[in-house]
Amino acid sequence: MHTNAPPRLGHTAISVRDPNRVAAFYRDLLNLQIVRHGGNALTGQAVLLSGDPAREDHELVLLTNPHAEHIAFRVNTLDALRTLFRSAKQQEQSIPYALDSSVALSFFLRDPENNPVEIYLRRSEPNRDKPPLTDPEEIDRLILGS
Repeated sequence: MHTNAPPRLGHTAISVRDPNRVAAFYRDLLNLQIVRHGGNALTGQAVLLSGDPAREDHELVLLTNPHAEHIAFRVNTLDALRTLFRSAKQQEQSIPYALDSSVALSFFLRDPENNPVEIYLRRSEPNRDKPPLTDPEEIDRLILGS
């Protein structure tokens, strides 16, 4: 039985050819705010947008690498993140990488139809680009603190 609140949909990351042009579309049509431009080897170029950056750092991610598309679910506590991480490992889910961007602490897995899923805890530190962790022991240390 789960004692934590269920995760909430946090953001969606979609692949686009021109993130700046598509970001302008969402900014102008939906009044989303461009939070930042960035990217790394996993995402390619990226633009992150939010309707309310104080509440959610980013809700839409536009990236150039189609392999980085994903949906992300937000948990409210570190305990909830750790519980879901342990549950995924007990179910023998592959966890290919984890991230600590300071904006969020997260891990990634795939659903039964191979769609990428991120589970994250929002943090309030300034954003910093740290490389994703792919070593299982480093992922355990990052998420479980052990």
